[in-house]
Parts: sequence; C-alpha cells; structure tokens
Amino acid sequence: MLWNDWWLLVCDLRSACARTRTFLWMALCLAGMTTRKELLGVTSIVRALGLHPSCYDRLLDFFHSSALDLNKLTSAWCTLVFRFHPAILRVNGMPVLAGDGIQVAKAGKKMPAVKKLHQESDSNNKPEYIFGHSCQAIAVLTQALASVFALPLACRIHEGVVFSNRDQRTLLDKMILLLDSLRLNESCYFVADAYYASGKIVRGLLAKGNHLVTRVKSNSVAFFPPSPPLPTGHGVAAGRPSTEGRSRLPRCSTTPANSRKRSAPSMARKM
Repeated sequence: MLWNDWWLLVCDLRSACARTRTFLWMALCLAGMTTRKELLGVTSIVRALGLHPSCYDRLLDFFHSSALDLNKLTSAWCTLVFRFHPAILRVNGMPVLAGDGIQVAKAGKKMPAVKKLHQESDSNNKPEYIFGHSCQAIAVLTQALASVFALPLACRIHEGVVFSNRDQRTLLDKMILLLDSLRLNESCYFVADAYYASGKIVRGLLAKGNHLVTRVKSNSVAFFPPSPPLPTGHGVAAGRPSTEGRSRLPRCSTTPANSRKRSAPSMARKM
C-alpha cells in the first residue's frame, strides 16, 4: 500500500519528462534514493535496487539528459508539496519559506563547478578558504509534532558555473530567480539571514507580493520622509529645501522597552 501511494505521487512529476522512457528512469532513481542506506551517488542507487552493473552508465546518461526539464521538475515538485502536504506552516494564511547558502568542501581536483571559496564564519574551526561547491537552497516550513521541519523545494549550484562572460548576476539575483522558479500561486514569507537583507532581495520579493523576514545588518541606514516646510509670509519657506532624514539603525535589544520600530517601505526604496 505504501508503494502504491508513492507511485501515485511520482506520477505527478511526469510533466517534467519529454518521453516515457525518461520518466521511468527518473522513477527508478527516486526509488533508489528512497531506499538507499548510504550516500555514494549513483553507486548507492545501484546497490539499493540490486541493478545490473551496466545500469550505472545508463543512470549517468539520465542525469545528463536534455529530456528532463529541471525548471518543470521544480515547478511540479512544489505543486505536489503544496497540494498533498497537510501540515505546511502558515502565518496570516501565507506559507513560510526559508532560504540560505551553503558551501560544501570537495576533494576532486577536476570536479565541475568546484572553485576556491571564502568562508565568512565566526567559528575558528572552519578554514578561511576551501575548494568546493557554493549552493543556495529554498525550503518550506512544515509542522512536525512539537517542532518545525524544513522540506526542501529547490537547490542550485550558483558559483563556479559560467555560461556567459556577460553574466553579471550576483548570488542575491540568483536567489530571487530560484524563488521565482518555484512558480508559487500565492504570496509567502521568506526567512533568511542578514546576508540577504539588501535592496535586491527586498525589491524582488515586493514585486511578487512576498515579504522578507531577516535581521537588519548593523551598518544599515534608514531614511524617513522630510518634515513639511514651514509657511512664510510669501507662501514659500525660507532657507534650504528640506531633505530626507537619515538615521543609523541601532542594534535591537532583547527587551521590548529598548527596541525601536522603523518604517520598512521608506527603507526598501532607498536600499
């Protein structure tokens, strides 16, 4: 009975495959990922399902096949999650998505997309520079007993892969594109760390009706509208015209009495 339900869910991903044969190979890979006990790539899939050794090359060909559309697969997976998952965490009727970047160290010298990465961390146990993959991922928060679980929706390698020398997109731009690739039919809350507290993320989210929940950087500056000019005898205020005020945001304290509130729209317009 469990595998019957599993197969019905996998059939909803058929739209991402151009041919039936491609879909069957994808179902085979998903079955191997579901039952494997080790993380050894394609080898673990062959071992978990007891496949013939000749299937190893066929599986590699599947992962490089153009018959599988990654964008359609991402959209179909998100639609499947939001349709059948009964415990998606919602705040004010909107789902909560979490996004972050991760750097995974790799030992392969000729592995694709491996580059020298700088680790910005306060931990002394991590080296300052590593060779590895730089990925960004987005997950939806779901309720799991008394806790919250992050269900992955999409993940991409966003550094080390160059398709054009004219591509000037940053990691922030690629995070917005990754969020748009989910093709959600409703607004959401996007939770991220202070690295994503920038104007590109704020404007990209507001354009789709989404909201950003993050920690403001310590060097952020908020702008508020200027005070109205004082009337004079001739109807025009004397002196220099009023300009927008500028205030450096203080670090919020844990006590509500010391916290301050700033207007977000003015700040997003100037970021």
